[in-house]
Amino acid sequence: MKSTWAMAAGAAMLLAGCSGSKENPTITGQPVNGGAPGSAPVSTAFAGGGGAVGSGAAGGDASAGGDYVIMNRVRFLDQQGFDQPVEAFSMLFPKDWRTEGGILWGSVGGCRGEFTRSQVKATSPDGKFQFEAPLMRSFQWTDDPMMRQSLQAGAQAGGCQLNQPFNAQQFIDGYARQDLRAEASNVRLDENRMQLARVLDQQANSISRQSGSQSSQETTMATGDLRWPDGSEGIMVATVTNMILRSPNYMGGGATTMSSTAASPFFMRCPAGRRAECSQWMNLFMTSHRVNPIWRDAKDRFLTQLGQVEHAGRMERIRLMGEQSRAYARAQSEASDQRMRDWENRQASQDASHKRFVQSIREVETWRDASGPIELSSGYANAWSRGDGSYLLTNKPGFDPNSAFREQRWTQMQREQ
Repeated sequence: MKSTWAMAAGAAMLLAGCSGSKENPTITGQPVNGGAPGSAPVSTAFAGGGGAVGSGAAGGDASAGGDYVIMNRVRFLDQQGFDQPVEAFSMLFPKDWRTEGGILWGSVGGCRGEFTRSQVKATSPDGKFQFEAPLMRSFQWTDDPMMRQSLQAGAQAGGCQLNQPFNAQQFIDGYARQDLRAEASNVRLDENRMQLARVLDQQANSISRQSGSQSSQETTMATGDLRWPDGSEGIMVATVTNMILRSPNYMGGGATTMSSTAASPFFMRCPAGRRAECSQWMNLFMTSHRVNPIWRDAKDRFLTQLGQVEHAGRMERIRLMGEQSRAYARAQSEASDQRMRDWENRQASQDASHKRFVQSIREVETWRDASGPIELSSGYANAWSRGDGSYLLTNKPGFDPNSAFREQRWTQMQREQ
């Protein structure tokens, strides 16, 4: 069942022990700029009125007329897994929002489903809007009483907690009450995201069948409305993946069922009466998530090596940590930061129908300027490029950034069909 955990973790973030974990890292998000820390951030300007995201209502930088907001791509670091801080992923947030988060590595002897997890928190300057992607949670269960006692002992020693399989709707209801002290309502399946989840489930189940494993994977994604006692509102999105393994029970006869559940919560809090705006911001933040492929490959190689050592009974953690750091150093020398930025702008080649399907789910469109194609948020009539990684999207008729900004040189982009 371990082979399916990587797929589950990837699906969770749009898409990853317990008490034995290291201290929770306090990592301040820094702008991605392709160079040394402290140089100019990569920014994106969203323009347009009519209550759409970018109106500046949530505390964004709207100093040039109030009809656009400057977005920074903020990078979040892995400060524990390698011999130096490494960018793990990045997201878009308004320029003046406070951001923190990063990667948390758990204990080798702890809950394997929570071995590497990400967390993000972003808050508007006035504190009224708050986006949070808390740590993923992992649970185990079995219908065999003796095995369940063993799992319970493992949970008390820092392993995965016990819980029967559940779906995303049940998770939202419980998480809102117990962790957020909020009331959840209108909890429903997110059919748009479920389409992609079903594809990932089919791939995982196909791999299991080919390997002869009697395991199955099922993912649910749900959305719910939140309300706190102080009157503030919000929205929560959850992804829950259940992996079920059935094996013969040679002692008692019949079959034994074991399950592993990975649950990833995402929520945003906002003032009363502004849930629709809250939902727009949250969708923008989540769809802007990009994973550093160099970090991901180095992490996957380490996890594969760790699994092989465990299976063979030769746990050599210190040696593997050294190999992990050297593997990243080699990968870093082979791929420059510019190559990674190009990777963010160019999606893997695929047939036209599949590309349109994925873009419709992610709510993005492809625009082209002199440097090539780039994916930007959909729903805008015009796009402009400044040639330095800055882009401006607007629905305002006749809006010309060259006139509005004067000293800046913008060229109009063409939408690809």
